[in-house]
Amino acid sequence: MKKILLLTSRNNLKNKNCIKITNYLNKKSINYQHIDINIDIDEFKNIKYNTNSLILSFGGDGTALKAMKLGWKYKLDVLSFGPGRVGYLVRSLNEFNNLIDQWARDKYTFVKRFPIIQNEDLDFPAFNEVVIIKNSPTRLLDLSILTYDQKVDFRADGIIISTSLGSTAYNYSAGGPIVHNDIDSIIITPISPFTKFPRSIVVSRDTKLDITIKKNQNFAIQFDGSVEVEECINKNLTYKYGLSKKAIKIIGDDNNLKLDKFLNQILR
Repeated sequence: MKKILLLTSRNNLKNKNCIKITNYLNKKSINYQHIDINIDIDEFKNIKYNTNSLILSFGGDGTALKAMKLGWKYKLDVLSFGPGRVGYLVRSLNEFNNLIDQWARDKYTFVKRFPIIQNEDLDFPAFNEVVIIKNSPTRLLDLSILTYDQKVDFRADGIIISTSLGSTAYNYSAGGPIVHNDIDSIIITPISPFTKFPRSIVVSRDTKLDITIKKNQNFAIQFDGSVEVEECINKNLTYKYGLSKKAIKIIGDDNNLKLDKFLNQILR
């Protein structure tokens, strides 16, 4: 039996656009359940769902990322809509009825999203970026990158390892390029480099990266904005990164770069 898991805040349930969503689901007799945005990812396993369930998020890009992480862990498809504000990862509600009808009839299309994985650990996917950043306010990080048997040393406040989808997030703010969603690539962008490191390097989806943080440094590692690692030890640490071969499915076939929305937002 098909079921929709509506991921949003309790306050959003009163939003007129969210009410349009639930009214349409009721009209189509589609079973749905509200899931609070603050749910812990491991607690989600207590929710009643099956392989035909769809995670439908309503909110901003942060809500969409949470939906993607839940979809990743529990092998569910994802569809994300915004409440009216400009969002890069969310769709317009004008598309809602058509996409839900297609999903209900099993006639839908989808695009795949491949996250960055650290040390082959599938429990911490990063659909936008992994950020290694200093915790000390005054000291730069001494880092090295090893890829294709070539090693480069540099000093910076940190480094961003971004997917194409995440190229318009922290990567862009740090001076990195905007890369089309269709191009499964990895973008390496330093944060305030002291040495003459290029603004960014774009490599293919099959590239493997070894990032080494030199000993006696205080740093954190963030996955899509959430701190998952904090270290300060007396030896060099090396982390391995690459795009996963596993993907999640996002309902709909629109994989176009939302360049107009993005630029209109940042230029206004």
